[in-house]
Amino acid sequence: MRAMILDGAVDPNADPIEADLRQAKGFQDAFNDYAADCAKDGSCPLGNDPAKAVDVYHSLVDPLVDPDNLQVSRPAHTNDPRGLSYSDAIVGTIMALYSPNLWSHLTDGLSELADHRGDTLLALADMYMRRDSHGHYTNATDARVAINCVDQPPITDRAKIIDEDRRSRELAPFMSYGKFTGDAPLGTCAFWPVPPTSKPHVVYAPDLVPTIVVSTTHDPATPYKAGVDLASQLHGSLLTFNGTQHTVVFQGDSCIDDYVTAYLIGGTTPPSGAKC
Repeated sequence: MRAMILDGAVDPNADPIEADLRQAKGFQDAFNDYAADCAKDGSCPLGNDPAKAVDVYHSLVDPLVDPDNLQVSRPAHTNDPRGLSYSDAIVGTIMALYSPNLWSHLTDGLSELADHRGDTLLALADMYMRRDSHGHYTNATDARVAINCVDQPPITDRAKIIDEDRRSRELAPFMSYGKFTGDAPLGTCAFWPVPPTSKPHVVYAPDLVPTIVVSTTHDPATPYKAGVDLASQLHGSLLTFNGTQHTVVFQGDSCIDDYVTAYLIGGTTPPSGAKC
């Protein structure tokens, strides 16, 4: 191997709970960035005050579930007979926060939801879940769960899960329904049938080729700090992108792409502190 670029990286040494919480905050930061951008338009469905965007958002999505029985869905109407559930609305929103290119679709979806329709948000949720027009899913979600469960020890201490739920609600209120109850279910990995093959650890790769780690300041899925920490462990070059999206290489930013191309062709790594 003569070159390696890691874009949107995960820190193998991160505590699993802390990594989840940083990701929750990352999505909230992306939601806040979206709300601020949306507010510039006088027709934003979240209003023109970004500070109130979370409350307005919940006024749109919370009616999709019965407040007296959270197991009872009250889906918004869609052309698809499934309708839009509360979880679909949250997943669709999360999908749109991966890239500013999807923000206009989120705006359309929330505007529709204000009129009790959910077609656009359902389409975004299907995009996230890799569901095609025939109702078939890829195995991407299954694979992600399986990989995560063997990559790190499971959390089986319910007190830790409850505390994570409390902290997550504080860090990412747009994703949080209702009030903290002091109870939370264990995750899937707590019941995984095979033991993990790894645990949090510092990467030791003394013979690794000079490596570039690209990290985006407001990456919702793989927060910026993970890239900073991984670049340090690999003794690699950190290339920072100031933006709100998940991954950036060869997606149209000439600054990033020039650094990457120079590295791939000539082996030249970015200077210390390089930013785009």
